[in-house]
Amino acid sequence: MAEKKQEKRKSRVWIWILVIVVALGLAVGGYLLLGQRQIEEYTGPVEKITLAAYAGDTGALVYIAEDRGYFEKNGLEVTIKDCESGKTAADALIDGEADISTSAGFVFVSNSFNYADLRVLGTVATEEVKELVARKDKGIAVIDDLIGKKIGVTKKSGAEFSLGTFLLFNGLSLQDVELVDLRPSEIVEAISSGDIDAAFTWDPNVYNIKEQLGDNAISWPGGQDFYFLLITKEGWIKKNPEAAERLMTSLLEAEDHIKNNPEESREFVEDRFNCESDYMDYSWPKQEFVVILEQGMFITFEHQAQWSIENNLTDATEIPNYLDFIYTDALEAVKPSRMTIIK
Repeated sequence: MAEKKQEKRKSRVWIWILVIVVALGLAVGGYLLLGQRQIEEYTGPVEKITLAAYAGDTGALVYIAEDRGYFEKNGLEVTIKDCESGKTAADALIDGEADISTSAGFVFVSNSFNYADLRVLGTVATEEVKELVARKDKGIAVIDDLIGKKIGVTKKSGAEFSLGTFLLFNGLSLQDVELVDLRPSEIVEAISSGDIDAAFTWDPNVYNIKEQLGDNAISWPGGQDFYFLLITKEGWIKKNPEAAERLMTSLLEAEDHIKNNPEESREFVEDRFNCESDYMDYSWPKQEFVVILEQGMFITFEHQAQWSIENNLTDATEIPNYLDFIYTDALEAVKPSRMTIIK
């Protein structure tokens, strides 16, 4: 009799344990579901989008979304227009050659003074890949040796702003050096041939310069984390609000794929952009592919805008209200936890 009572007690204990486990599982599942809206398989009309994208490892999210079929699954027919920089991608957007571009934050800020209809949908990456690389044989051993030297940079790109703040942080200014405006593809050749003394640029240019110069190279970190953005125009959003949501869903799926399959994603990027394995060893750990809209963006944008005004890179005298430039609805609809901007 005592044994039967003991068995009953054990049974009740196990039943309660099972109830608690199930309850916890439901609670955790519900919490996770709050972070991202569950979207049914799309069966409506297909929307066509032309996306001008930086064709490099920083822009990987867009290309992985295309390769994995996420755009197609979400009812989008995306044509990617390869660009050698975020600046040329933004130029394509502004000129009407694309509906959306991927560009660095400073590219957006530079254009925001003249194009009030630009809108930021979110980020596709945040990372730090810029450096100043110089030739030792040009008499450059310390940062002060840059005074009077020719420095190659792509103007109106994120590198121009980062160079300005790099010099300022080290007690110099843009007036202390001679800037040479070059396309990204021209910078490596110009410093390798000695036409310029130094260069401020991003990877893979930084990596390739160091490879070509070898021991003759000296470099300093750019020291600026930055936002790599997904940019469009107000007119496109008004016509395609649902397509914007499906675009963000596709990119979030690509982000998850990279996180869950880092080696496979790395191999894809290496093959897609013809990157050397050694370069990927050097660059891949620096990359963070993430789709967000966060409050810190405003500080960065305003800092960049103020710097542009002070350095006479624009005729504007006032910083735009960047809250007007951020389109929060799409990301907030599909994954509200990633939209932390206070409206």
